[in-house]
Amino acid sequence: MTSDSKAKYVMTISLNVLKHLGLGLYSNVPAVLSEVVANAWDADAEHVNITIDPAAGKITIKDDGHGMTVADANERYLTVGYERRRASGGAMTPRLERPVMGRKGIGKLSLFSIARVVEVHSIRGVDRHGFVMNLHRIEETIANGEEADYEPDEVAAEKVIISEGTLITLSQLTRQLTQTSRWLRRRLARRFSVIGPSHKFAITLDGTPITIQDREYYDKLQYIWTFGQRGQEAQDACKNLERGVQRPVAIAGGDDGLKIEGWIGTAKGAGQLRDADTDESINKIVIMVRGKLAQEDILEEFGEGGVYSKYIIGEIHADFLDQDDQDDIATTSRQRIIEEDPRYQELKSKLRAELKVIQSEWTDLRTEEGPKLAIAIPQIEEWYKDLTPDHKIAAKRLLGRINTLPIDDTSQKRQLFVSG
Repeated sequence: MTSDSKAKYVMTISLNVLKHLGLGLYSNVPAVLSEVVANAWDADAEHVNITIDPAAGKITIKDDGHGMTVADANERYLTVGYERRRASGGAMTPRLERPVMGRKGIGKLSLFSIARVVEVHSIRGVDRHGFVMNLHRIEETIANGEEADYEPDEVAAEKVIISEGTLITLSQLTRQLTQTSRWLRRRLARRFSVIGPSHKFAITLDGTPITIQDREYYDKLQYIWTFGQRGQEAQDACKNLERGVQRPVAIAGGDDGLKIEGWIGTAKGAGQLRDADTDESINKIVIMVRGKLAQEDILEEFGEGGVYSKYIIGEIHADFLDQDDQDDIATTSRQRIIEEDPRYQELKSKLRAELKVIQSEWTDLRTEEGPKLAIAIPQIEEWYKDLTPDHKIAAKRLLGRINTLPIDDTSQKRQLFVSG
C-alpha cells in the first residue's frame, strides 16, 4: 500500500528512530517482556498471561486490560513517542488509579529486538480488531526515505482470538529461548514490585503464577534494614531472618520530600548472593520506580571496599525519580538513570549515609554472633569454661572478629575458631 491509500492502520516511523531506539533498545527477553507487562499495568489489567513456546519459536502475552479501539491503536500504540501522561492527562490509570509506568512511548519498539513479527489483537467495547507488524517490511518501507509511513497488515475481526483485553504474539524470534523457565520467572519477579493480590496484579508464566518468592533472595537474608511499608513487606517475606532493623522515618521521607522506601539486607554468607543455576551475582541494590525496575545496581557506584559490602543485597523504591512535572531522567533503554541529575545524586547521598550505618551495625551483629557460633563447638566450649572473666572478654572479642571475615566455608571458619 502507499501512504495515501486510506489504510486502516498507519505507523509513522523515522529511519533514525528505528535505528537507534528499535532493534538495539534491549538485549534480553526479560527486559522486552517487562515493557509489555508495564503496558498491561497501565491498561488497568489485573491478569497477564505469558506463554513461551520454544518449539514454535513464539511468545504470547495476554492481558485483561481495557484494550484498544482502532483509533487508540493508531494514535497511541502505533505512534512512536506517544507521551501518554501528557496526551491523556493521566499520571494515574482511570479505573484502578495506578501510577502509570510508561512515559517515553518507545518501549513497543523493543519487541523488534527479539522478534521479526509482532501480531496484536485487541478489544475495547464493540471494537474488535488486530494487525501484524513485520520487521522486514518496515525496513523496506523506511529504506525509501528518512520519514515513511508503514502500514501494518490488518487481521480480520473474525480471526481475533480473544474476548477481552490485548494479546501480543511475537514470532520469528531473533533470540534463542535457551534459558530455563525458572530463570525467566525469577527475572520477571525481580523487575516488578507490584505482583500479588494487594496490588490486584497477577502475572503467570506458562500457566503458573509468578510470586514474590520467585525472586529467590528473601530466604538468603540474615539481617535486614527496612524503610517504610515496602521494607516491612519484604521483611515479612523472609523465612530465615535473624534480625530486622527499622530505620527512622526521617530516612523514609525527609523534609525535602524525597521519599525512600524499601530495604537493604545482608546474607549469612557472601557466597549465597549468586543464583544457583547461572552463578549470576545478586550482590546488588536495585532501584525501583513506580513499581518497576529502573536501575539494576546502584551499589557498584559507591566503590565500597568493606567486607560487609560483599554480603549486601537490597531494593530501594524512589518514585521521586519519575515525577510528571519534572524531566524524565531514565536513559532511553529504561535500564539506568541519568547519573548527573540532582535527584539521583540526592538519592546516592542518602544511601551512602545509610550504608555507613549498616556497615557499623552489621559488624556489631556479626561480632556478637561469633562467640555463640564458636562456643557451640564442644572443644571450644570446654576451653572457654576454664577462662578467667577477663580472658573470656578477650576471647569473645577475638571470636567475634573471626566471624566478620569473608569466609563462608563452615569447616574453614570452624578451624579458625579452634586455632584462635
